[in-house]
Amino acid sequence: MPDILFADGSIAPTGWTLVPYPPANAPQPKARGKAGLARITGEAAAPIELLDSLPVPVGKVIVPFALWQHRRAELEARFSTGEIALWLDACEEVETLVAAVDLATLPLLALDFPKAGDGRAFSSATLLRTRYGYRGALWAVGDVLCDYFAFMFRCGFDVVVPKPGRYTPAQLQDAATRLKLFPQPYQGAVDDARPLWRRVARSAGATLQ
Repeated sequence: MPDILFADGSIAPTGWTLVPYPPANAPQPKARGKAGLARITGEAAAPIELLDSLPVPVGKVIVPFALWQHRRAELEARFSTGEIALWLDACEEVETLVAAVDLATLPLLALDFPKAGDGRAFSSATLLRTRYGYRGALWAVGDVLCDYFAFMFRCGFDVVVPKPGRYTPAQLQDAATRLKLFPQPYQGAVDDARPLWRRVARSAGATLQ
């Protein structure tokens, strides 16, 4: 995996290997009905044959949640030692993950952005941090673009992992620098629920600049 960017702007190697679905076998969109009634989970699950055959390398790996569910008995020992982490596909619901896994036992959890215009992982991150109280490491993986890094961190991600080759080291460093351009966002969010007027104290005679 490429270098990763932390919410504090630091950059470091991941130390983990992400196990992706082969491109030809990735979950595909189902036919949708009325646009306004389409569910957030619009993809088919990975086929059983794929889950059976997908190799899981040695070392610290991040495997698909569906694969872990299907091969839990095989992977449980490695999971219990913190060697196995999980990533959640955009079509999978957070509620399903929470029902199957004790979130406190996860060494980290990654949420996939299948393409730049797909924002479902923003909602999943917010739910994990607010409704379900997840306090562990939360990574954004997949088609993550530097334009969205700040929004990802505001929604509860603490690490973003661009695709290999997406950015040069210099471009990633520039993205880290730009995170500091707006140190006081106006609205509250997952990273700090307080709006600006509760975060910044002003004297009686102060004026906006």
